[in-house]
Amino acid sequence: MISLPYARRGFRYNNYKYYLEDHFGERVQRVSVEGGFTCPNRDGTLGTTGCIYCNNRSFSPPYADGGKPVAEQLSEGIRFLSQRFGAEKFIAYFQSQCNTYAAVDRLEKLYREALDHPKIVGLAVSTRPDCINDENLGLLKSISRHHDVNLEMGIESVYDDSLKWMNRCHDLSVTVKAIQKAAEYGLNVTGHIILGLPCETREKMLDTAAVLNRLPLTFLKLHHLQIIRGTPLAVRYKKQAFPLFDYREYIEFIAEFISRLRPDIILQRVISSSPENYLIAPQWQPTTTAFIMDLQKYMREKEIWQGDKYTP
Repeated sequence: MISLPYARRGFRYNNYKYYLEDHFGERVQRVSVEGGFTCPNRDGTLGTTGCIYCNNRSFSPPYADGGKPVAEQLSEGIRFLSQRFGAEKFIAYFQSQCNTYAAVDRLEKLYREALDHPKIVGLAVSTRPDCINDENLGLLKSISRHHDVNLEMGIESVYDDSLKWMNRCHDLSVTVKAIQKAAEYGLNVTGHIILGLPCETREKMLDTAAVLNRLPLTFLKLHHLQIIRGTPLAVRYKKQAFPLFDYREYIEFIAEFISRLRPDIILQRVISSSPENYLIAPQWQPTTTAFIMDLQKYMREKEIWQGDKYTP
């Protein structure tokens, strides 16, 4: 049988929640914080409109307000999440925009301010692969000697034609080099992937797993494509709609995708979750929790495990 150390309580894939419980000895929640960053695809360096699907406000909670000091944002977020989940330890999650896109002294000031909070036990930093360099990797490596550090990188697709369609303004070779470089610094890297792009067939999407398996990734986040208000994609979708995953179709697809992944990869997410006031399509009635339960039920019924179709 395949060894999946973080597949518990009905899960048939390595679940990030159980990884955190083992790593820290108790429940740990991420708390988002806004560092006031921008993105080279928005500030004119590469472009001004951003990636075709991106609206940062659609995934930023109200307490993550760049107009407030980091410590104040964390206190508000921790108060909210403590009441909701009962957690006492938290990871400061620099999520919105590109959180390595600044001079290293500014990065260090913001990261250290977050880590000074008594309930913060780690740091998660989301960024683009073209915003990785020796200076910011060196800073994160230094921090990782005393704190848990997770570098999240937007891969989004492993196909150059898809990256062009997304207006990512870089190709796959940039992504591969950035992930390999981060791993050389000893950092745990999360890859983000969007599934359901209209320019990718089902087989191309499934073949993505083989590319990811060759990369030194510790964690993975999988998202189904959503059409979000205030994005170039929403304008394009309104002019000419295209097929998106329906609920059952995505459950069956993502189960197959997970079966092809390396059995040591830990899944942080398997579904997108956007607020109703931002989401145009697809409109699924079940909650994220219900989706996870339905996915586990389907994987058990079909005897599917992470890695059972993985070939080195």
